Amino acid sequence: MKRKVSQRAKAGQKIPGGMWLTALFAAPFAVAGLAILMLMVAPAVYDWARMRSWQPVPAKVELALVQNHPASRGRVDHTVSVRYRYQFDGGRYKGTRASISERSDNIGDFQQRLGGRLRDAMNTESPVQIWVNPRNPAESTVDRSLRLRLLVNTLVWALACCGIGLLMPAMVVRRVRHGAAGGGS
Repeated sequence: MKRKVSQRAKAGQKIPGGMWLTALFAAPFAVAGLAILMLMVAPAVYDWARMRSWQPVPAKVELALVQNHPASRGRVDHTVSVRYRYQFDGGRYKGTRASISERSDNIGDFQQRLGGRLRDAMNTESPVQIWVNPRNPAESTVDRSLRLRLLVNTLVWALACCGIGLLMPAMVVRRVRHGAAGGGS
């Protein structure tokens, strides 16, 4: 079986430097996309899946506030800071995790609603339901829901970066294989 060889390969010509630069330019996008998938999307889905077996426990909120962080284009990101006490299986514990995602965001009003609910519980000294890992009772969270809007938003960014980072080099390879790369170094 004979392989089709491009005109460039037959002539023994080099691949133009501009083509390499294009591929090199795309590499950080691929790395960023994979990092977003591995460091933000996968851990959120993993935590959500394992938290489904956690048990509900009442907790006393000691501190609850919504922190505001300046973001791009005049927007403000929010994050909930919380500290609570609870008992589980005869032991006393303290927790600080508010939700699956522990980073700030401005996707909807989730942070403000959760922070307000926790602040109300703190002010009225009424218990709030948290979720405790029965295998490691020191691990807990107030909200274990998977925030689909946040997940989809993050996934879109990851796939866009990966798409740019993988599509550009694929186009370079295609052009080189078909001998369509013009001029060069």
